[in-house]
Amino acid sequence: MIKNFAIVLLILFPITGFSQNTDEKELVVLTFEIEENLSSHPDTRFYWVAELKALENLNDYEKQVFYPIFLREGYSSNQFENCCLGKLSYPFNSYVGDKFDFPKDYSQNLKKLRELIKENRQQIQIIKKRWNGNRKEKITVYATTVIGKLCECEYGGKTYVKTASQISFPIGNFRILNIDLTSESNYWRYKDFSGFKYSNTNNPYEE
Repeated sequence: MIKNFAIVLLILFPITGFSQNTDEKELVVLTFEIEENLSSHPDTRFYWVAELKALENLNDYEKQVFYPIFLREGYSSNQFENCCLGKLSYPFNSYVGDKFDFPKDYSQNLKKLRELIKENRQQIQIIKKRWNGNRKEKITVYATTVIGKLCECEYGGKTYVKTASQISFPIGNFRILNIDLTSESNYWRYKDFSGFKYSNTNNPYEE
């Protein structure tokens, strides 16, 4: 059975008012799940996204094609609106006059999308790191293939991700795309995420 649901954002920003292409795309969402033996936050997760077609050329497997996707609230609605209008967005910054006029179910719908991603993810890689002082870190990389729409824009800030990097926010309906990445894609066979700079949110902790 296909699982799907709606991110109810159209109350604020009708699709016809967007200044960018918001067609449905086949996407892969990466989840970086971090476990640290000395951390008080055992369920740390970061999310990145890419179009599946960007991974088709094996010769470009070292190219950075993933960019942050914001699956938790914490940014202002005007920064989300700026992104959907194709303007610079500063989701980590706070400004006088910031608005938080999201629909009533906005937070719950983002949570449902995170659950959809978690329930259908495929394990891609496990990375283990050790430091002095008995500090250990385990990074598990998962991938979930979905079909959906994104607002995409340029990041204007200077923290967490590079200035001028692409960022995205989910909009509309999402549904699972059933692809076995571990057997059908050479990209995952050769890609090493041990050096991936996955920090992309000021609130990486699950509820």
